[in-house]
Amino acid sequence: MLFRGYIDESIDGIQNIFTLSCLIARGKAWTEMERLWKQEVKAKNKELQRSGRPLISRYHASDCSGRHGEFEGWSLDERDRFVIALFKLFKKFRCHATVFDLQLDEVCEVFPEWKKDRLRAGYYVSTVFMMHQIGLDLENGSEGKQYTITLFHDRTGGNGRYDSTILDAFNRQKNEKNLPYKDCFTTIAPLEWERCMALQPADLVAFECMKQTEARLDARPSRKSFKALIDMETFGIAHVSFEKRTLLRLREGLNRNGLLPAPIAASPE
Repeated sequence: MLFRGYIDESIDGIQNIFTLSCLIARGKAWTEMERLWKQEVKAKNKELQRSGRPLISRYHASDCSGRHGEFEGWSLDERDRFVIALFKLFKKFRCHATVFDLQLDEVCEVFPEWKKDRLRAGYYVSTVFMMHQIGLDLENGSEGKQYTITLFHDRTGGNGRYDSTILDAFNRQKNEKNLPYKDCFTTIAPLEWERCMALQPADLVAFECMKQTEARLDARPSRKSFKALIDMETFGIAHVSFEKRTLLRLREGLNRNGLLPAPIAASPE
């Protein structure tokens, strides 16, 4: 069985909550999802064009939610109708979503040598966790059949700033002799959102899970959109929020297996 996974991240306004999502499906399912998603964006642009308003290049979760960027001037009702239409597509899309979120304050407490670049630490740690969880989930759902998965992620920072960090984490895990699922992973590669419609559903899931973590930490009710997402029978999602004690165990494991990266310097601006 051949799977493709598309990865995107979402980060809160104060750059503490770091969320990484991966949507995994067979190639045929992705082809249909991309077709339907493109139709919804195209239909919205036709509506905008008829009223003489600026068109959108894509769905972008944070911009759409805040109604800024290409979504500036949209009403709340207009935004919600557009997002609901996209949500409905997940009812037709058989996939599995793996989502991790970290608090970067805690990451830097456990890995103080990484604190010069908090986001780099977030990408590295999340990729390590992601590979373990994806391997476990596919193993449990494969019914004994052999499978492989190729991963793609949105180009980080808009210019690929942290692409090498993700690749480094991936390669180090592939070389870890004690990782039971390492052979199921083929490659991981960055893609530009302009060339990959599949990154937009991953963006939606990452954003909704990030907002859910914000709500949990602030003791607020879950967003209706998040509840609607996890209640879909056809959409399986594993959303894990890692606590400091889990990060401590990760550090011990990386150190024990000689996989703890050297201290990182701040990235050049």
